Amino acid sequence: MQEGDFTGYGELSLVPYYHKDESRIQDDIDKVAEILKEEKDEWTPSDLYEKIFTAVHPDPVLQSAIDCALYDLYGKKIGYPIWQVVEGKSSTDVESSLTITIDDRKEKLEWGWSILKLKMGFPGDMELLEEVRRNYDGPLRIDANAGWSIEDLNRNMDGLLRAEVEMVEQPLSPGEDHKLKEQNYPVIFVADESVQNLESLEKIAEYYDGINIKLQKCGGITSALRMIRRAQELDLKLMAGCMTESSVGIGAMAHLSSFFDYLDLDGEYLIKYDFGRTKYVKKGKILLSENPGIGQNFQLK
Repeated sequence: MQEGDFTGYGELSLVPYYHKDESRIQDDIDKVAEILKEEKDEWTPSDLYEKIFTAVHPDPVLQSAIDCALYDLYGKKIGYPIWQVVEGKSSTDVESSLTITIDDRKEKLEWGWSILKLKMGFPGDMELLEEVRRNYDGPLRIDANAGWSIEDLNRNMDGLLRAEVEMVEQPLSPGEDHKLKEQNYPVIFVADESVQNLESLEKIAEYYDGINIKLQKCGGITSALRMIRRAQELDLKLMAGCMTESSVGIGAMAHLSSFFDYLDLDGEYLIKYDFGRTKYVKKGKILLSENPGIGQNFQLK
């Protein structure tokens, strides 16, 4: 996205299991381009968010890419980094976890990240958890990916406590969340698939201790900030998540990192080619600068 001498970058990463309609997304890109072409007045990203959402109502992954690009462009125009535009901070003591799976856990245990998140939710996952814990004694979180029933969760709870799991992400399928209210577990539960946007946040708030916000899931920085404010009002913990994004997408969320209690921003390490010239996360630590916008140039092909 360009205006004068400035270029703003956003990222749209189509994850196959979300089954997005690519033809519709392309049509919406064309519609949004026409809206932005006519924009002459002074603008802010949140102003244009409303204008685009009302006129086109694009898919959240596209809305996020546009919104993040507008924040990058706006920050460059006014000479401020995104973290300053959104009244955040340039640094945080909160570190990002590194996601490990049954296939890559041995390799990633050698990467030296201080916090790990283990993908679970399949037969034999508790044995995998025990293996990981034997080889790693740091903070450990798990993501069940909606793969358990309430009976599974009850059966697995003793093992989770023995392994000193500090957080469980999305243990039950969306629609089964109410069953968590009937239990009293000494573990933090964070909603992911069950909370897509501000509306769904309101629906699940009484069942979870926190929510996982992803830019491409909720529709960008503007939407994420609204969810953050509402979650704070409801005394919910906040987790920043990501898709398999390059430094374009990870960088946008990294600028919001000071608002979060938990970070899971390892996407730029999970892809073969990263557009960015520098990383925003290094062994879990967030790296931001005073550079305007997202804070770096990108080697786009």
